[in-house]
Amino acid sequence: SEQDIQSNTAAMLLSVAPIFTLLIAHFFTHDDKFSLRKMLAILIGLIGVTFIFGIDSIKDLFSRNYLLYLPKILCMLAALGYVISSIMAYNLKKIDILTLTTFVTISAAITSIPFMIYVEIISISKPTSISLISLFYLGLFPTAIAFLLRFYLISKAGPIFLSYVAYLIPGFAIIWGFIFLKEVITLNIFLGLCFVLIGTYIGKTINKKDI
Repeated sequence: SEQDIQSNTAAMLLSVAPIFTLLIAHFFTHDDKFSLRKMLAILIGLIGVTFIFGIDSIKDLFSRNYLLYLPKILCMLAALGYVISSIMAYNLKKIDILTLTTFVTISAAITSIPFMIYVEIISISKPTSISLISLFYLGLFPTAIAFLLRFYLISKAGPIFLSYVAYLIPGFAIIWGFIFLKEVITLNIFLGLCFVLIGTYIGKTINKKDI
């Protein structure tokens, strides 16, 4: 999908994940139901994302270039897949997170084998020490440990709260860009970050009587 559309457009499309979660979780979970307060938290976060990426990103969503419709739909399907997996994990709360992470990563590896074979036939890989270290890092930190944290948050806070990560990712990207790359934080970006944090706070402070 991102081979054909801009990264900011992809980020805007992935921001529909909390909305998907709010609707699907209502029907497929027992204790993470729809509420107006949750909807308010999601809308505030969405406004924040809009400020961060600007009005041009919204215009790109409605581009009349029909060749870009499929990449945009695929991007939203990716967000939907992320949402469905979160809800499935939430309904498997009785399984400890280490076992769940193990089965998920092994299943993903098995699913990837046909694609790996296809890529290797086209261009055979030549592993180096740097690539092996990178592979180890990617497998351990942003995959295994990240999945453990993800499943822990799902079991404790529910899939709707976890879906707010779709709003936090651009916020963190801006903060790290400012710290490490000296990128400028404009007023719109600052307002966007404030909206995202407010929306996340409202979502986190929801208690049982709001559900």
